[in-house]
Amino acid sequence: MFVFSIKHNRRKTIAVLAVLLAAVTAAIVIAGLHNAPPQAVDSGKKYALSASTNEERVAFFKQFGWTVNAEPVDTGDVTIPEKFSDVYLSYNNIQKEQGLDLLPYAGKTVQQWIYAVTNYPQQESMRGTLLVYSGHVIGGDLSTPQLDGFMTGFDGQMDDDSNGCIGQVMPGRDSKGTLTGTPASGGTSSVEEAKPSASSTVPANAWPTD
Repeated sequence: MFVFSIKHNRRKTIAVLAVLLAAVTAAIVIAGLHNAPPQAVDSGKKYALSASTNEERVAFFKQFGWTVNAEPVDTGDVTIPEKFSDVYLSYNNIQKEQGLDLLPYAGKTVQQWIYAVTNYPQQESMRGTLLVYSGHVIGGDLSTPQLDGFMTGFDGQMDDDSNGCIGQVMPGRDSKGTLTGTPASGGTSSVEEAKPSASSTVPANAWPTD
């Protein structure tokens, strides 16, 4: 009977230890997932979204091969509108192509950081804009600071269909960094049709300026 009790207790102890080990392992995995830096996917490639410090924001651009000046050109708060105009819808198309989406942040105030990109091919003046919420990039673009310039996603690639904006509104930024929109490929903006006298430029208080 004494020998049987020892075997029985040993089996019980092993079972308890196995359960505890499984629980500890699960807790470590969950903690690791919780603490892992957020990521997005652009053209099948993952990239980190951490942007709580200036070093992280500069490093963010390096993931795409861009070199930026360490000091931002401009910073400020942005209130993303609760209802997206054609400009914002087209701008958000760019975000979706790079694995992001601004719609969940509609109505929220986020931070905007604009940096000068120094190694974009054949462009003396190029800017990289980051929209940051709770220390993470939620959107952004590369753009020239001219109304007749262009805007791309973080990869810097210009698609043949101009980021899917044909017949809609082509987003861009003016010299002050204000998000603007012009009809793409001869298309018309529904905002302009509804209000012919209104400009397609997003109100200054809805999007940051220099």
